[in-house]
Formats: sequence, structure tokens, C-alpha cells
Amino acid sequence: MEGNPMFWVFAVMTLIGVLYFLVTIFTGSDLLGDIDIPGIDLGDGFGFTVLAVFLAGFGSIGLLGSLSGWGLGLTLIAALIFGVILGRMALTLLRWVFKQQSGKIVSREAELIGISGRVTIEVPEGKIGEVMIERDFVQRYPIKEMNGAALQRGDQVEVVDINGGILTVKKKR
Repeated sequence: MEGNPMFWVFAVMTLIGVLYFLVTIFTGSDLLGDIDIPGIDLGDGFGFTVLAVFLAGFGSIGLLGSLSGWGLGLTLIAALIFGVILGRMALTLLRWVFKQQSGKIVSREAELIGISGRVTIEVPEGKIGEVMIERDFVQRYPIKEMNGAALQRGDQVEVVDINGGILTVKKKR
């Protein structure tokens, strides 16, 4: 191990890849952002997280090859192939997750129009309050009365529009 410099190169690559990937998981974002190389289209979502996954895969197979006594050529080819496949899988998974998250938010808002709820925080005239809507689960949303009228706690309302995440409602008679 100590006599093989490639072992240490692969070990450092693996360590950097794994550590950066863990940081992105715990912080919830790709701290360094997307990678943009002029003249090369890497596609949306190709950021340092995907690069970190590639490095972790490349380095780990490189370590395996170094410890197993594979030749340098075989080790580099196997590590490159595994790193690219793992990076591509990570990119595909991240794109799918982002698509799922953005798709649900839009469709959930559209599904709220026409739904009834109960005011939980009174709405002073022209101000914002809160409504509780019970469907598959109980959810609270900020509301504003469509004509700016006041609403009392317990009033039954119907969602008529959504603007900037605030539900516009009218009082049920």
C-alpha cells in the first residue's frame, strides 16, 4: 500500500467524493452549484454533487484495483467506467427527485381551488389569516378574503384562487 502512489491518489479521490456528497446531503444543497463549461452542454443538474459521486465511485474502484494487484491500465478503465455509470445514475436520480418535487407543488395548488376549509386564525379586514383544509391529511395555508372582508375563527370558506402561495377564499353562507 505505502509503496503504491496510485493507492493514495484513489484514496484521496474517494475521500473527497464521499465527504462532499455527505455535505450536500446534510446541508440540502449543492454548495458549489452547477458546473458550466463553455462550449460543452452537460445538461441541467450536472453539478459538483454528481462530480463527487463520480469521484467516490472512481476512487473506490481504483482502491479495489490497487489492493487487488490489477494493472494500472485495467484499474483506470474499470474505475472510469464505474465512476461514469455511478455519476450518471446520480444525475438521473437527482433530476427525477427535482421533477417530482416541482410537479407535486403545482398540482397540489391547482387541486385546492373549490375545496372548503375552516378559518383557524381570524382575518382582519384586508389582512392575511390562516385556513385548515382536511383532505388526505390536515394542512394549513395562509388566506386572504377575496373582497378584503374580515373572517372570524371557525368560518367555513371556499378556495377560489391562489396567488403567490396565498389562498384567496370566499365565506360560505
